[in-house]
Amino acid sequence: MIIPIFNRSKWIGSTLDHILGQSSKVDEIILCDDGSEDDLPNALQPYGQLVKVIRIENSGPAVARKTAIEHSKGDWIALCDSDDFWYPEHIQRFRFARSEFPSSNFYFANFHMSNEPDRTKFDAAPEGWFESLTSSSESFEQLIHTDAGLYSALLNFQCCFQSACVFSRELYEAIGGITPEVSRWQAEDAHLTRRLAAYGDSVIDRMPGVIINKHDDNFSGNILGNFEGRIRILEKLLFDEALPATLQMQTRKEVKSSRLTLFRQYYWHGEYDKARHLFKEVRSEPLSAKDYLRFMRASLKSLI
Repeated sequence: MIIPIFNRSKWIGSTLDHILGQSSKVDEIILCDDGSEDDLPNALQPYGQLVKVIRIENSGPAVARKTAIEHSKGDWIALCDSDDFWYPEHIQRFRFARSEFPSSNFYFANFHMSNEPDRTKFDAAPEGWFESLTSSSESFEQLIHTDAGLYSALLNFQCCFQSACVFSRELYEAIGGITPEVSRWQAEDAHLTRRLAAYGDSVIDRMPGVIINKHDDNFSGNILGNFEGRIRILEKLLFDEALPATLQMQTRKEVKSSRLTLFRQYYWHGEYDKARHLFKEVRSEPLSAKDYLRFMRASLKSLI
């Protein structure tokens, strides 16, 4: 299993304890230290040979994740961020999914957010979301076996987080692995998970397997930055032709609608100059009278 880490010495012990406490053990733990400046060696000292550590110059989370994968040996790759926690049955549930659906090569589980312990991520799914995955989906014991329809569903509701993902090395290599260029982009992890969803034979586990910890220094805490990153990732996938041809038109439509939403988000968050500039890209879309009024107000306020 793979952990990228940067300045998370206060979290990594708990993360490793949850991994080592799995009811079904992992074969190896590869941690890539992305140039941490805190006391990570001391935090890792109790774990000795249980964890293989690779150290690199600070390059961003995607490069750290990619480096750790390249130093791993297994046919299956499980991911966990350095401040998230696996439930004890997470890997056992993955192995159960594999036994029930042996053709599958991509698995991800439901999860709790630490700031909403009484709700799972899947509780927020839009009505009919699970039914929309594909007409040929199979379900068994909270598991849903689906196909490329997952990519389209994730455009509507993003519930695939890397700390809850396990995938085959064969699939990872077939989609080209992690792209270093996106390593410092906001929402960079989606560049991998969207391709896994587009090409994978997928199993979704409705049982929560992970706790995603939310705290002040989370890289993912910036709402506008995440939305900007989402659009940038989709544009990158289109530019690189990294998606099946059948999904490209839908992705282009999603980029257009997302830009309009981002224009409104800029306005509501007081980013008037950004709203004014983005309007040039969205004005060919169907706009409401309120959108034009927002543009005029943003233009005036950005000049003040």
